Amino acid sequence: MFELQRQHPAAALANAFDIIRANFITILILVFVGSGGREANFTLYWIIGAFLFLLIWGVISWYRFEFSVEEGELRIEQGVFVRKKLYLTSDRIQVIDISAGVVQRLFGLVAVEVKTAGSSSKEAKISAITRVKAEKLKTLLRKKTEKTEESQEAEPIAQRKVYALDTRDLLIAASTSGRFGVALSVVGVAFSQVEQLISEEQIIHFVEKVIPQSTNATMIAMSIFAVIAIAWLFSFAGTIIKYYDFVVEVREDELLISRGLFERTQLTIPFNRIQAVQIKEELLRQPLGYASLVIESAGYGESEGNSTTLFPLLAKPQIYTFVDEVIPDYNTEISEKNDVPSVALRRYLFRMLWISLPVILVVWSTIPYGVYSWFLLIPALLLGYQQYRDAEIARGEDTLILAFRLLSKTTAMVKKYRMQSCQVQQNPFQKRLSLANLTVHVASGNQGRAFTVRDIDISKAMDYRAWLANGKGGGSYISHEDNSEPANETFDDQDANQ
Repeated sequence: MFELQRQHPAAALANAFDIIRANFITILILVFVGSGGREANFTLYWIIGAFLFLLIWGVISWYRFEFSVEEGELRIEQGVFVRKKLYLTSDRIQVIDISAGVVQRLFGLVAVEVKTAGSSSKEAKISAITRVKAEKLKTLLRKKTEKTEESQEAEPIAQRKVYALDTRDLLIAASTSGRFGVALSVVGVAFSQVEQLISEEQIIHFVEKVIPQSTNATMIAMSIFAVIAIAWLFSFAGTIIKYYDFVVEVREDELLISRGLFERTQLTIPFNRIQAVQIKEELLRQPLGYASLVIESAGYGESEGNSTTLFPLLAKPQIYTFVDEVIPDYNTEISEKNDVPSVALRRYLFRMLWISLPVILVVWSTIPYGVYSWFLLIPALLLGYQQYRDAEIARGEDTLILAFRLLSKTTAMVKKYRMQSCQVQQNPFQKRLSLANLTVHVASGNQGRAFTVRDIDISKAMDYRAWLANGKGGGSYISHEDNSEPANETFDDQDANQ
């Protein structure tokens, strides 16, 4: 039993730090935008004032936060102005995660997140307590069907499989990370404000004295290279920090994922909540023969995108062996495979053409040497062709497999009984070519996830839709979205995430 008590005072600092981290990109942009002239002092004062306000707010929130455990029920009382009371009984609790962020590790503390299916874990988070208290809290709240700590310690080691990401694979994952695009946008914004930090006279002096032989085209090329190089370094460092000491532990009825350099995060994913598995082949990883595994789970997942990285980097020949050992339900034998028909190639190419043309025209008309932007048509059309080649749909005994590409190739494996809905869509242009899009939805986090294969043969799309609808439970039904377009059909399964 836990009597009514407060968290460690470090929770005030942890809460303030969480808010700053969640808005870090916004703060970074404000710093660069307001870093010149009289606005610099105002921006500095604003940032200092905001931090002091967050710290004071964190202290008040810490004082107003109390928790206790009575008769297997977690009780949390919180709120500065409005007092909220949250009661979670042990039979509702699905997962109890223990993690340690930067602030917690400085004080030798941990954070505890108590998750229930369909609710927000943020409302049931204790930000700073000792590890001893956290383990005791976890033991008290454990469901009766789960084992006690003593029985878990007595469990033979052979029944638990542990997979760790070694240093070599971590460096490869960081070098080929898909986070490069996000880092590139941040660095691009920073470089766009360079004149706020460096005067025009200083830039001219640098060009004349340091690189006097450089032409305007050379300077533009060097600037682009600098932006890309810095963005890659940010991406590399971010991946190292996120996936450092990555470990997956396979337990009897759940997966335990631990990772992080500065912030040690622990995620618990029950097997019965996994809705889909994705094999992601990033642009830089695919030529090297590497991919990552991502799982979609109902009510669980990382804060970003409601998906969880099951393993950051695997050689392609190892992927299905890993799936068979960790989540064997998704290791299925393919009985039928269908590629996109050749008539669909023109649609993939024209799609990329229409996407790239507005960008090219804007660059051409606004930037010096923008005429060279027309060369972007070549990679755009090559990407469209690769999207056509990668698109396919297949099925096993009870598993649907969809392969598609935006920039990176994704292969999604979805169990038939986990399907929320299936939709066949056909526009007038597709109707002329007897093509359609097939989309399936699964539960993921609090939002759901959709997977779409574009421009497959309409007869195959309807065949797969009928196969998925056949044998579903009483919660399934078929509805026609447009009576004049019989190919535009949907069925929903309300019980798929149960």
